[in-house]
Amino acid sequence: MTNPQEPGRLTTPEPPEPQRTLLTSKSEYASAADQLLAMAQNELRIFDPDFGDFRLEAPARIEALRQFLRRGLNNRLYVVVHDPDTVQRYCPRLVALLGTFSGRMIINRTLGEAARVQDCFVLADKSHLVRRPVAAQGRGVLILNDPREALAMRGRFDEIWESSEPGVSANTTGL
Repeated sequence: MTNPQEPGRLTTPEPPEPQRTLLTSKSEYASAADQLLAMAQNELRIFDPDFGDFRLEAPARIEALRQFLRRGLNNRLYVVVHDPDTVQRYCPRLVALLGTFSGRMIINRTLGEAARVQDCFVLADKSHLVRRPVAAQGRGVLILNDPREALAMRGRFDEIWESSEPGVSANTTGL
């Protein structure tokens, strides 16, 4: 793109302005999370205690995750939950997706102090997030185009991730 004041000189487009939207209900949170699933280009990081309110197992969400993972061989999906049994028992589509994309998708379970964390959030790429400070409550915030705020949440996710271990496998074993 050329600069109209200085013909021949290239300019870079301005990054989009950060946007912040307050959420007042769990359904608004779910809609905002769906928006992030659709927007994600390279990386999704999801923390939810049990997906009790944000039904990640819903067919439309599974399809959004499938499309995200298909878009690029370097796309990654990291999920952390408190109780992996909920995922294994009640989320067969999510487990099947894990089997299909096991090299690019990981579902961990929290340990120690991380097992007491009470918020939930979705972090898309390095610029977008939706978060409820207390998962049991509906209030939250959707933040778009804010790398600084996203970096802070990435640090939070990394702390939770460090206090977790592999929790769900797509393989079933037994005798």
